[in-house]
Amino acid sequence: MHPGKIFRTASFRLTLLYAGLFAASVTVLFAIIYWTIAATMAQQLDTAVEAEVAVLADEFRRGGPASVTAAIRRRSTLPKRAGTFYLFQDQHALRLAGDLPPRQWRDGWHEMATPAGSHDAEGEHGDEAPIRAKVIRLQGGYLLAVGQSTDRLQETREIVIGAFGWAFGVTLVLALVGGAVISAAFLRRVETIERTSRQIMDGELNLRLPRRGTGDELDRLADGVNRMLDRIQELMGGLRQVGNDIAHDLRTPLSRLRQRLESARSTAKSVPDYEAAVEEAIAEADRMIDTFSSLLRIAQIESRSRRSGFAELDLSQVFADVGEIYAPVAEDRAQSLHVAVQPGIRILGDRDLLTQMLVNLVENALRHSQTGARIELRLERGPDGVVGTVADNGPGVPESEHAKVFQRFYRLDTSRSTPGSGLGLSLVAAVADLHGVAVELRDNHPGLLVRLKFP
Repeated sequence: MHPGKIFRTASFRLTLLYAGLFAASVTVLFAIIYWTIAATMAQQLDTAVEAEVAVLADEFRRGGPASVTAAIRRRSTLPKRAGTFYLFQDQHALRLAGDLPPRQWRDGWHEMATPAGSHDAEGEHGDEAPIRAKVIRLQGGYLLAVGQSTDRLQETREIVIGAFGWAFGVTLVLALVGGAVISAAFLRRVETIERTSRQIMDGELNLRLPRRGTGDELDRLADGVNRMLDRIQELMGGLRQVGNDIAHDLRTPLSRLRQRLESARSTAKSVPDYEAAVEEAIAEADRMIDTFSSLLRIAQIESRSRRSGFAELDLSQVFADVGEIYAPVAEDRAQSLHVAVQPGIRILGDRDLLTQMLVNLVENALRHSQTGARIELRLERGPDGVVGTVADNGPGVPESEHAKVFQRFYRLDTSRSTPGSGLGLSLVAAVADLHGVAVELRDNHPGLLVRLKFP
């Protein structure tokens, strides 16, 4: 597997997209955390400075300048005051106590550099972080300033930024590694599918796309493609069979047609003889044309182009009409056709095709049943839905032949001595499949029962 293929896969790009979204979310979260921590610590620092200023101001009111000077000197020596800076100066800007440089300060908050020679709690020079100080004016022109080093605030900010940098880097690394791993697994499955597809294209039509059994999108895609391949293989097999059947079944009528024409040429002595031979040839040609017309009709039905013409129709009326038409035909053949149709059953479909399907089934029953046979045509709504049946008490069809009779040109009479093309039940199967009708053949004891279960 070429590494470059991994980075071009959709899964890797999708992983990078989610990693980018996650990184953006982390950045926003970091900004909120950073701002909250910095603001909280700055507020705490200001509160501590203001509290110290208030204590020293109160000391000035009670004891005057000397008391403030002593308090500042005392506080400057305490370890817990490390990082705190003071300035107490008189009206002439002369420093009386503290370590901040004297000058004409304005009242309020100031940021200033750490004075040279100062030390923090650990004895290290704190010249990197500025001092945040508050300046107030006292009675008599005295000035008091208290400042706090921002080194802890600076350190906290650096810690938060460093943690974010590590988290951001780890996120990107994990995204890249995870994306590469996921993409490699995905790419292996895609390459397997691609390799199998090439083998199928090269003629190994029995192969199917592999499934992992997880039910994921690739498995569903493989299932759909495999069903499509099954259908294609079935259609190609049927096409080959049709070609073989056409060559086999039309060879005999074409031979008969040629023999009759040749016989007429060599033996006919009068115009009536020629006319008789021509009539027989025309009849044979008509039978072959009917065969081809049936094949074309089946192909048209199987292309499913007729579904565009589907409309709601009265199925009960279709059954009743077929029964009414073929009842006299059955009487002429010394047979009986009994019709039992439940009224008001409506479905979506093609009336002409459904009529043709019933006509073929009824004609098949009439043709293959003996004199005095009873044929039944029924339609009813039962617990399993709408069910139609065409049954007879004729010789029936062996159970081993049930699946074969729907094949094109298949006939139980292998000698082809009886009329017919072997396409009647093939057309029935095509129309049923187009309408989603389940067709079942059953033994009628005696005879054959064809059960049509409508959707």
